Amino acid sequence: MSASKPVSSSLQLFVPLVDFLGKILGPKTEVVLQNVRDFSHAVVAIANGNLSGRTIGSPATDLVRHIWQNHEYDQHNYLTHNTSYTVQGHPMVSSTLFVRNSRGRVIGFLCINFDNSALRQASQELRRASAYLDALGLSDPAAELNDDATAPEESDAETGTDQSTREILSVNTDEVVTHNIAKFAAELGIPPARMNRQERMQLITRLDGSGVFLVKGSVDTVARALGISSPSVYRYLHTIRNAAAGPDQSTSARPAQL
Repeated sequence: MSASKPVSSSLQLFVPLVDFLGKILGPKTEVVLQNVRDFSHAVVAIANGNLSGRTIGSPATDLVRHIWQNHEYDQHNYLTHNTSYTVQGHPMVSSTLFVRNSRGRVIGFLCINFDNSALRQASQELRRASAYLDALGLSDPAAELNDDATAPEESDAETGTDQSTREILSVNTDEVVTHNIAKFAAELGIPPARMNRQERMQLITRLDGSGVFLVKGSVDTVARALGISSPSVYRYLHTIRNAAAGPDQSTSARPAQL
């Protein structure tokens, strides 16, 4: 396991757990502890980090930023069975525990990412074998019916919820920002450098909603992609956040990270 510089005493209690879980769950499972003090360098401990390529100091994932931005930890203690992807597009199955201190405040995220590619390959081989037996007339309809009848149904856990959020396990902050810019620009169908003011507003609104501006240096990266100045991005953010706050709320915009 890689370990970080000293963290808060409350979060430090969970660092040995990362190594422990990494050992017992095996080399196909990545275990990551992320803090909430610095989303640009959130990873404070990691086991089997070779699966995603991440190390100590890697940024928070888009899912973690989304959870933090939208206070999803207020309703649940954990999320399970998310689909996540490495930056190379390799899929994994992820679950996230919200780590709290003695006062109940979230101080970190303990994430377990399982590489189930071997299971997926075995499942595909079984389907091919089943199709071959069907073609030969050798399959057992009664057994198939019984399997369908006894297949377990997936259900939400008592204090968690099944998710299908696409999560990208980024190695550095540049990947975090550029990936989100490319994703939202593709949804809008317009290259960032060719966007007009309204389209820029839409893109920055989506980026802000995804928590991208929790990452240090994100404003400058967005400005370069859009071909505008960093102060212009701040002005867009100020307009967006004031509109979201409404006339009865404070007009001071929540600052983006530098």
